Amino acid sequence: MTDTVYGHHLFRECVVIGRGGKPIVSTRQLESYGGGNFSFDCIYITGPRLMIPRPHQHGFDQYLCFASSNPDHPRDFDAEIEISLGEEQEKHIIDSPTIAHIPPGLDHGPLDFIRVGKPVLFVDVAITGKYERVGDKGD
Repeated sequence: MTDTVYGHHLFRECVVIGRGGKPIVSTRQLESYGGGNFSFDCIYITGPRLMIPRPHQHGFDQYLCFASSNPDHPRDFDAEIEISLGEEQEKHIIDSPTIAHIPPGLDHGPLDFIRVGKPVLFVDVAITGKYERVGDKGD
């Protein structure tokens, strides 16, 4: 392929195998992508799964986006997801399109996709180039 002036702004190797063994769209493997201050995972959740088993926190802002995968009906959301927030492990049920802002230092998790009637588009946005968990031994 011929070099171009702006081609370096396009990252085409963004499909990787995620922790669940399925392909996901991600920039987590690129600490310096886009200047090193942003990373994301984009995952279609098609069935129940415990995504994050234990509480943890980060030193950066994070946004967890739960959306319908139906482009014609974005409110067509048929899932029940449980997330715990804070040291007290306050439980919240997500059963409609939702974006959760996780500020730096906020304990969060477990994150459990309890019931998935229709696929959920889950987008995990981290305002950092290097995604790290604090207070968790890993999945």
